[in-house]
Amino acid sequence: MPIVSTVDILKSCSDGRYAVGAFNINGLDQPRALIEAADRLRSPILIVEPGVIEQYVSFEDMALVARRAAEETDIPVGIHLSHAGDLEQFERACKAGFTSVMYDGSKLPYEENVANTRIAVEIGKKYGCAVEGELGALGSSFANISESMTDPALAREYVQKTGVDILAVAIGNAHGFYKGKPSLDFKRLEEIHYALMPQDCFLTLHGGTGIPEDHIKRSIEMGIVKICIYTEMCVQGKIRAKEYLDEYPEYEGNADIPMLIGAINAGFVDAAEDCIKMFMSNNKVSRIDSFQPYRPAAVTAAGKPATACAQEGSGGQVINHDPGPGYPSAVAVNSAVNANSTYWDKNV
Repeated sequence: MPIVSTVDILKSCSDGRYAVGAFNINGLDQPRALIEAADRLRSPILIVEPGVIEQYVSFEDMALVARRAAEETDIPVGIHLSHAGDLEQFERACKAGFTSVMYDGSKLPYEENVANTRIAVEIGKKYGCAVEGELGALGSSFANISESMTDPALAREYVQKTGVDILAVAIGNAHGFYKGKPSLDFKRLEEIHYALMPQDCFLTLHGGTGIPEDHIKRSIEMGIVKICIYTEMCVQGKIRAKEYLDEYPEYEGNADIPMLIGAINAGFVDAAEDCIKMFMSNNKVSRIDSFQPYRPAAVTAAGKPATACAQEGSGGQVINHDPGPGYPSAVAVNSAVNANSTYWDKNV
């Protein structure tokens, strides 16, 4: 089926008390492998650009490959960008047809985070794209993590002021490998969940690698509907790559590199399948098979919706004949952020 709205996927997760896996990719061969795995398990899926591979894979190419793979299945598939470090990158993903995009201002002072995220929401609305924000800061280690957890009262204010559709929370989770045993603050999560109930905002958990299964399932029971996984998939991919290189240390001919890539993808798929089961999203497609195709809005150079520019192509997809504003567009200018900066720490 054509790609669908991220918000529709998250609504179904909330109704069914399970979470969708948001699986990061780092090459154009991986969306199809992950979507086929989700199809086998009858699970929805979010294909995610982790915010660091745009210099290798364009947003347009990633969206095109994911859309084509999604159309060959009947499961709900969304396309997401995590951790856009500036509003220009955020808008490029919206323009490419992503169904949701995260603007990450969590490392900025609170008021600046609010102001920039509010602009991101304005941009997202122009394209019909859901917007994720983050309050509290996820580290790359377990040290001093309690100092930057999400404040429940501030979370309510943040969502009210910005209008985000999705909120990434810091409740003891961290990117990469944990130093010590992860311990999620469930009391804090419960307070955040109740604080946001009137706001119609969904909760997401980043840094899912290494969190025990019972903590994952308890977090889902308490309102988490989207969980991001990357490190574990990369680890499994490297294990499979090493196994292949150990077995075939010399060049094997024309299929050598494709076979190596296939081994890496097998590791990604193994990790994703384990997570799908842990997130309890397997065998849930029958409940959400009435989704409508995601129809991104065309935007004129003036930044206004332009329905006359959008025509439906095969599969119900919108062909945007007006590519929209240039970069940076007037609404996306953000002089406070270096567009060439790297958001991620070493461990993601």
